[in-house]
Amino acid sequence: MSSGEFLNSDDATDSAVDDETEADDLGLFETAASSLPYFGADFDVAGLVRRLEDEDILVPRFDPDESEDLTIEGFQRQRVWTAPRMEKFIESLLLGWPVPSIFLVVEPDGRYLVLDGQQRLTTLQNFYSGTHLDGRPFVLTEVAEHLQNATYATLSKESQRRLNNTFIQAVVIEPAGEDGRDAVYRLFGRLNSGGVSLTAQEIRVALYRGPLVEFIRDLNHDPSWRHLFGAPHKKLKDHELILRALSMSDVIGKVAERWEDDDLRLTAYKPPMAQFLNHFLETHGDLASLAPNVAEAFGASCRLLVDAGGRDGLKFAGRLNAAHIDALLGALISAHLNGNAVTATQVKTAVAALRNDPQYVDWVSRSTSHRDSVFGRLRTAYESLKV
Repeated sequence: MSSGEFLNSDDATDSAVDDETEADDLGLFETAASSLPYFGADFDVAGLVRRLEDEDILVPRFDPDESEDLTIEGFQRQRVWTAPRMEKFIESLLLGWPVPSIFLVVEPDGRYLVLDGQQRLTTLQNFYSGTHLDGRPFVLTEVAEHLQNATYATLSKESQRRLNNTFIQAVVIEPAGEDGRDAVYRLFGRLNSGGVSLTAQEIRVALYRGPLVEFIRDLNHDPSWRHLFGAPHKKLKDHELILRALSMSDVIGKVAERWEDDDLRLTAYKPPMAQFLNHFLETHGDLASLAPNVAEAFGASCRLLVDAGGRDGLKFAGRLNAAHIDALLGALISAHLNGNAVTATQVKTAVAALRNDPQYVDWVSRSTSHRDSVFGRLRTAYESLKV
């Protein structure tokens, strides 16, 4: 792992990300085993399909830009099972062979979120509907001879009944206490290993979906932000950086002019960064506690950065630096919310000063999730913008 948390977003494909915060967070994340009580349950296949259709079981979307009407198309496009694998799964059930358990999380509204088993459940849903997501008929071909060319509708009543009444084991997790969602977040990353690993932000937008995630999605389309970051990031790094900037502006709003108040610092930011971002999404999820003009502040801050020299102002060593972005953009948002007028010339001068400050360089390069590094870079960036 190199020092610093850099990312390259110059092309439209998934960009290589060297994010020091992620490695730094590993030793800081604390969740208690008691946060994840669970129990076993058996669901019949027909009941699972019905619950999926009624949205009592939710297959998570990992990209907030996906259409609600398409439900999981974006997720499926990147991680979908091949048709032969889907058919083999259905064949296993029809032949009475054992299949792996699924993991479900009980949501606050009583519905179930699929933690592991997305492909198995969507395969069942598609087979029962008779079509794949792309509209092709779901016909069994690469299966046992007596099942070839069958669809759910053409199965014998006996086979339909056998499939409907087949039970699939589930582990049902009920998050408990204030660390419950964090524990699920950690478990999601461990369990979801089916082909393409998920990033922290992809998991986050699935678990904490709601108004704030949609709000950040809208900010991610801001023209000035797109000019600064570049092409949309398939792994949602641009989405995560906006979340970080918003959360850091919130921290600045709590401690500005009282940077040395240890008690205030303890409550304003608690590492690790990943857990802090989770809590920010949970606390501000309904948008009620966010400043009403924060979208305006974000857009104005991005326009200032563009006028001050564009994306170069967000770079260190030639690449975008996540810790520098959360500090500088967070400071600009906070300044705007406080009614402090900042010019493009001031921003350009501030960026030059930050790059020449050895302590600041250290704060955006090493141990970037630690409290001292976070407050050090936030204070330096915020004060560099003052006249």
